[in-house]
Amino acid sequence: MSARRVPSPSPARTGSGAVADPAEDAAAVETDAATGTNGTNGTRATTPDHEPGRDADGDADEDSPTTAVPPVASPSTPAGSTGSKPAPGIDGPTTFLPDAARRGGTGGRTASRTGSSRGGRRPTPPPGPRPPSSGPIPVGPRGALVPGTVIADRYRLVAEVGRDRAADAALWKARDTTLERDVAMTLLVGGWQADARASSALSRATRSAHFAHRHAARVLDVIQPGSSRLPTGVLGAAVAEWTPGRDLAELVAGGPLSPSAALRVVEPLAQAVADAHRAGLVLGLDHPQRVRVTARASARLAFPMPRGDAEVDDDVRGLGAILYLLLTGRWPSTDGSTPAGLTAAPRTSAGGIAPVRDLRPALPVGLAALVDRTLDATGGIRTAAAVHGLVRQLREGAEDDGVLLPLTEDGVQLADDDGAVWHPDDSEGERRDPDTRRKLRIGVTLLVVAVLAIVAFVAFQAVSLLGGGPSSGPPLVIPTSAAPAPAPTAAQNPAVPAVPAAPGTPVQLASIAVYDPSGNPDNPDRVGRAADNDPSTTWSTSDYRQQFPALKPGIGLMTTFRAPSRPTQVIVRSPSPGTTIEIRSAAAPNLPLAQTQLLGTGTVSGDTLTIPLQAGAPTSNLLVWITALGQSDGQYASEIAEVTVIGGS
Repeated sequence: MSARRVPSPSPARTGSGAVADPAEDAAAVETDAATGTNGTNGTRATTPDHEPGRDADGDADEDSPTTAVPPVASPSTPAGSTGSKPAPGIDGPTTFLPDAARRGGTGGRTASRTGSSRGGRRPTPPPGPRPPSSGPIPVGPRGALVPGTVIADRYRLVAEVGRDRAADAALWKARDTTLERDVAMTLLVGGWQADARASSALSRATRSAHFAHRHAARVLDVIQPGSSRLPTGVLGAAVAEWTPGRDLAELVAGGPLSPSAALRVVEPLAQAVADAHRAGLVLGLDHPQRVRVTARASARLAFPMPRGDAEVDDDVRGLGAILYLLLTGRWPSTDGSTPAGLTAAPRTSAGGIAPVRDLRPALPVGLAALVDRTLDATGGIRTAAAVHGLVRQLREGAEDDGVLLPLTEDGVQLADDDGAVWHPDDSEGERRDPDTRRKLRIGVTLLVVAVLAIVAFVAFQAVSLLGGGPSSGPPLVIPTSAAPAPAPTAAQNPAVPAVPAAPGTPVQLASIAVYDPSGNPDNPDRVGRAADNDPSTTWSTSDYRQQFPALKPGIGLMTTFRAPSRPTQVIVRSPSPGTTIEIRSAAAPNLPLAQTQLLGTGTVSGDTLTIPLQAGAPTSNLLVWITALGQSDGQYASEIAEVTVIGGS
């Protein structure tokens, strides 16, 4: 099969293109596997003298400059991959499997588990014993992908670290022989019938190459059909920065994590997914072996390349599935299959995933509700931004034990050992003796339980706010208290009634919130800066590549007054010229936009915008609705430093 590589401005590397002998690399691969280094990654870049893409600690460096270098064609090489169990299918129907397998049937997946060809889609392998389920899976008559195989005359396969059968993807650690560094390779394997589906996935990988986030490995090279010769059965590949550490299946091999550790792992992943969705991308967070945790306890999507049919809802459910796995050690599969080395989550009598507290009864109610409702398509949590906000709230309300060691099945934490990578900041002299650590853990646990008992109710109520969908229900509103008033009000002291603002004076705000009908609020943790009486602090929207309403109809700030008032004007301080703002009254903070009333509009041209308002009935809520963003350096974004509402008679 011919292949076409993503064009690149750098000169191509020339060479013989000889394929490395697998036998010559066997010893090196065995040593690599014994030390626990496995995975796939690749890069197509020119860098400084130090090893590209790494910092001093060996972590992938997001700031390392890269320049693509197209390779020359090389002889094809035998191809294949390992036979681990199929992925759970978080992202709905599989991309590279026949319809029977896509529906969860045994036609395609069972055949691949046993090493046979998938329903005739692949040529019959040569005579001889089939490889075991844990070994390479033949993808063509000339052999299988094995360590030492060279892809595109540049990337030498080192060790396979995972297999995502739902995507027909083999996850490999590889070596970039041009830049002499480790890379992660996601290889799409299958017969010619899967070409169209592979092309869709490769196109998504190409688009995601522009997405830079410290918790998602950057795509450095996409090998597409047509640019160079590929081993038989390999339909294309995505090359990304290598992420050292353990995948999630390895992380929970000794047992589930504590709630604080699980939240610490998921929070940066949720942030990465939310940022990707704002950029119009699907991240592909659908398999536990695609995520790796570094020695600094930092989680990262290590093998980016979403399936062609993946949607944002699949990423959101993937976050819930990862939380479920970290808290229980079980994978909540949607089709009864599980990745290699993991146990499937139990099912209810109705066939659904068992609630997480069935396996961990002592989990906080708020955390359990977040997990269960994120996994449930009808649970009401439909955005990664909502998941990220709730995870952060739970982390802020809980005592972080600073430990990322698994628990044993009876809930007792495993003892520290010299090989544990989850205490990178602790020196040997700082580690306490076991009795002291045990007493401290008991005391901390009691304190955490007391705190979580309070936080759980608040978090559960926050989860309940997210019951509506982005299109059919009310907008997502995440409130933040505004700057406190100098005198007590009814909200602070029931005995003192709140009174409307005097004519010409600022209206006292009870709260200010991000208002987003699409369900993806921009920077909700910073919204209080728009009403803190400090013009030097600002709330900002996310950066968009297109002007509103291309990606969303708009974004707004919902202000709620301490007492109903008749506002006459709104003063907005903003450093973003070109920002167009509408002022709308609302009977309730979460009222749909169509049910709000337009009172005035204006466009920022200086530092301060004053918008006169039409006279109307007293209101308790006023929406500052942004319909057009400011533009700078090819990006669209707006900042608001302060919102002041002036009352009338």
